[in-house]
Amino acid sequence: MTVYCYSDKRMDFRERLREEIEFSGLSYKELSAQTGISRRTIISYVSGQACMPSADVAVKLAKALHTSVEFLITGENLKIQTEKTSEEFQKLLYAYKKLTKSQQKLLIAVAENINNCLN
Repeated sequence: MTVYCYSDKRMDFRERLREEIEFSGLSYKELSAQTGISRRTIISYVSGQACMPSADVAVKLAKALHTSVEFLITGENLKIQTEKTSEEFQKLLYAYKKLTKSQQKLLIAVAENINNCLN
């Protein structure tokens, strides 16, 4: 088993949380419903009005956003390679998460076109 560590220390908790919320496609209201954390509290974390959340709040946010508390707090995310998750796939997913929604849609369309041409 190989461990890969991806790090993005250029951003702080607030920026990583905002990015993960955008990537998830969830609204603040939907994230609030999934986590039991008020919409106002979530907005205060994203806007920087509130400091770091407590551990239990960070765990709820990370679970709902399908990421790790470690990534939200530090910017580091350990990924474990399995037979199904190659290093290349992990790099692709990491790059994909950094794209805007419109860039993600364009990338998917390009990949589908390539797949259609090959089949």
